Amino acid sequence: MSVEMLINGAIFTLVISGLLAALLMFNKPLSGLIAGLGGVLANLAMLLAGGQVLLGITSASDFTLPVGNWSLHITALNGLWLVVFGLPGIFVSLFNISWHRHPATQSNGLLINMLLAAAILAVVAGHLVMLVIMAEIMALCALFLTGCHQASKVWFVLGRLGTLLLVMMCVMIWRTYGTLNIAELRLLMVTLPMSSATWMLGLIGFGLLAGIIPLHGWVVPAHANAAAPAAALFSAVVLKVGVYGILLLSLLNTTLPLWWAIVVLLLGMVTAFVGGLYALMEHNINRLLAYHSLENIGIILLGLGAGLVGVSLHEPLLIALGMVGGLYHLFSHSLFKTTLLLGAGAVWFRTGYLDIEKLGGISKRMPLLALAMLVGLMSMAALPPLNGFAGEWIIYQSFFRLGEQPAFISRLLGPLLATGLAITGALAVMCMAKVYGVMFCGAPRTQAAEKAYSAPWLMNISLVALAFFCVVGGIAAPWIMPLLSYAVPLPLVTNQTMVSQPMITLLLLAATLLPVVLLIICKDGRLPFRSRGSAWVCGYQYEQAMSITASGFAQPVKVMFALVFKLGRILNPASLLPGWQTTSLPVLFRRVAFIELTVLLVVVIS
Repeated sequence: MSVEMLINGAIFTLVISGLLAALLMFNKPLSGLIAGLGGVLANLAMLLAGGQVLLGITSASDFTLPVGNWSLHITALNGLWLVVFGLPGIFVSLFNISWHRHPATQSNGLLINMLLAAAILAVVAGHLVMLVIMAEIMALCALFLTGCHQASKVWFVLGRLGTLLLVMMCVMIWRTYGTLNIAELRLLMVTLPMSSATWMLGLIGFGLLAGIIPLHGWVVPAHANAAAPAAALFSAVVLKVGVYGILLLSLLNTTLPLWWAIVVLLLGMVTAFVGGLYALMEHNINRLLAYHSLENIGIILLGLGAGLVGVSLHEPLLIALGMVGGLYHLFSHSLFKTTLLLGAGAVWFRTGYLDIEKLGGISKRMPLLALAMLVGLMSMAALPPLNGFAGEWIIYQSFFRLGEQPAFISRLLGPLLATGLAITGALAVMCMAKVYGVMFCGAPRTQAAEKAYSAPWLMNISLVALAFFCVVGGIAAPWIMPLLSYAVPLPLVTNQTMVSQPMITLLLLAATLLPVVLLIICKDGRLPFRSRGSAWVCGYQYEQAMSITASGFAQPVKVMFALVFKLGRILNPASLLPGWQTTSLPVLFRRVAFIELTVLLVVVIS
């Protein structure tokens, strides 16, 4: 089946199943089933289309969307984005079928499928206007999926600001080149490069969508208040469209100014560090994971920024290391963050809590979910042999290479960025220990946590499959990374170092099994097992208050970085805006957003 048929089929399936789901909203389980099955088929088609181009089975192609006569352009680079959306999207759609069976959830099939359709068209758009319109439709669908008027208020303002900046960027490009066709612009910019003012408008516009700090105001409230399938799509899809826009705009110029790449690197470092730091302070699991999404967007930008420095300095190895590291982490983040956000949703499904302080002991009651979450958390903390480690390892290599460049700024930034990424990694490991220790270990802190039981089988299948892909993405990274050669057609050679993921896997398995082996060998002569009694600590009877808490875990870091948190409160502009807290404002924004979405859909179809 051709790429054109697969893309058109995916869009058609998402739209039709979404409309059917909306018509069947009076029967919520049936509505969820229709939307979920349509989502699975469409995401599978998207995965196949992206995979064909990415693996070089089909060459880059141009075709026209039957509805609206929009031109589409698929290359290996945006084919990767289709794979990044498609693989997690399959399991989000499956999970969403069971999600509709909870009495407190609302039907969301139409918005979820519309968001996915708009995201596909945004990354394969052959025209900048189409990219901006589709990104806007996707953002408006995300706004209605937040499920909270206050959260959608921030999203409305920041999203419209980003769109306004992107429209201004398009106007400036049109006035300079007389076209907004991406292929034509690439040719024209060989002789007349893009101005820095135009690039800055695009960087801020797409940066608002990608959640770059300090443009991230919508990300955390939206994740915290959205349903689990929607929150997973925010991290796996919406943020990634913003990253795609930044990369596309930067690569349009054949002569890339060095300071553009340096700006991307610095923004990536700030986003990664502040995101990781704030995540450690959160007790709401969705807010915590949202901050970690920001951290990972920062890490992706660090890799892509290093690649852009390579483009600017005409250094092929630096381009290959930076781009492959950034793109692989983009793929990995979609997988492990979907695992974690869906896992948090499954916990809420059975307990009604997202506050980790009110959970505890979940691993005994939901073992499959606990295992999947452990894999996701370890991957988020970039621990080998999981996929989160593989991408970050290549990004470290790009920093080592950056430090060897003759330019002073490169020699300065290389070691500094490597150190900063290491500190960010340490924060992520602390966060992993906090979440798993407080949420899944120890004794239950509430009656709901004590009575929790296994999630529905469709949720468990989705979580286990996603965790499995996190493991495969790490162990098989030496064989998967070369598949990016069509997207980044440069040889990937590490900096006189080598890491073997399979060997690391064997060592980790051996280290895990070593105590068991020693127990078997040394079993003779041991006393028989004693019957279990009540737990005790230093002669005192165990009390629930002895369990470690999330607040106690994060307190030393909170004291250490008190100045950073104080600065964050001072720089928050919400308190300075007159009328920002009025109750009528969110309602007004949602009505305006509904009108805008309707107008845009009419424009696209006509």
